[in-house]
Amino acid sequence: MEQQDALFQNFLSEEEINWSHIPPRAPHHGGLWEVGVKAFKFYFKQVVSNTCLTYEEFLTILIQIEGLLNSRPLTPLSCEVEDLQILTPGHFLIGRNITAIPEPLMVELNDNRLIGGNY
Repeated sequence: MEQQDALFQNFLSEEEINWSHIPPRAPHHGGLWEVGVKAFKFYFKQVVSNTCLTYEEFLTILIQIEGLLNSRPLTPLSCEVEDLQILTPGHFLIGRNITAIPEPLMVELNDNRLIGGNY
């Protein structure tokens, strides 16, 4: 374990990587991720307000807000005016927009459905 730790330290020093930490009791230094937390709290309060939720309801709302936040536009994918494709955080997570229609799972199909060009 100590050898791996030493190798890691050597790698960091060779690549000139320096860690910068958020000061204790100063979450406002988080900047970008704090905006995400603020947005989540805003949408969560809008949906839930004072409602008492079951675990399943809470989880459903949590996942829906996560999908909403990960589908917000970051930048256009091309400079063409006609191209309306945008880059979203979902592209970094799953390779496409999170709100896109999921591709069908071929694993769930019966084997006889795949024979004879029925796919």
